[in-house]
Amino acid sequence: MKIIILVLLSVYALSACQSTPLNEDGADDSGLDVRYSATNESTNKAANVNAQLGAGYISNGNYERALIKLNKAIKLEPNHALAHNYLGVLYGRLERPDKARSQFKTAMKLSPGNSSIMNNYAVFLCEKKDYEQARALFKKVLNNPVYANRANAYQSAAWCAYGNNQFDLSEKMYHKVLDINANSPRSLLGLARVNYKKENYQYAWSYYERYYKGSVPGADALWLGINILNRLDNPDRNLLSSYKLQLKGKFPDTDETKWLYQGKQEY
Repeated sequence: MKIIILVLLSVYALSACQSTPLNEDGADDSGLDVRYSATNESTNKAANVNAQLGAGYISNGNYERALIKLNKAIKLEPNHALAHNYLGVLYGRLERPDKARSQFKTAMKLSPGNSSIMNNYAVFLCEKKDYEQARALFKKVLNNPVYANRANAYQSAAWCAYGNNQFDLSEKMYHKVLDINANSPRSLLGLARVNYKKENYQYAWSYYERYYKGSVPGADALWLGINILNRLDNPDRNLLSSYKLQLKGKFPDTDETKWLYQGKQEY
């Protein structure tokens, strides 16, 4: 069975005050790349099927079933690199960092130079604030000229740099994504965040407007829009009121709405 499955997963949903930026759906935009490809297939077809099912269960948030399927894949084929990779992702989701590191290292040892595995491990390392090691892995991924998902790798690197307050580098990486996909909502929103942090509020608003036109904003994105508008010289007051009403009406129980009621003036 030669199937290519691409599943983009989120790791952790964190609030706007934390280092992990959120996308328009309220999930993080780390851009995990869980890719199953014929070039990395085991000859054990049953192991391949269980690995694929495990990845799908992670995507759907069914971690118990994912763990069963991935452990079965490894029992059938102990050297199944991508099953170990998926277990690394899963243990990261389950906040078992030691197990996640072990699985990622095993996966990389079994499949040296696999860009998807390196990207996933780098994202995990960013979550653990191991920025230097993560950056080294991203560099290896982006130096692979045949990596099919370069936009995702740039997105991941931009997200990681943002978390490390490396705003110039983050901006550069987000622009790399836009060179590939000019309407990437996560990168447009990322650039709005970066320029807000750099106090380039007019640029932040320009990117935010482009993002907003093609997306349904979550609480974090609406909170960012409110904060950008509050820092413009002549903000659209009607639009500002609209964003506030959307935040209160659609996301009444979020931190962002609480901050709005508290009169917080910072993103």
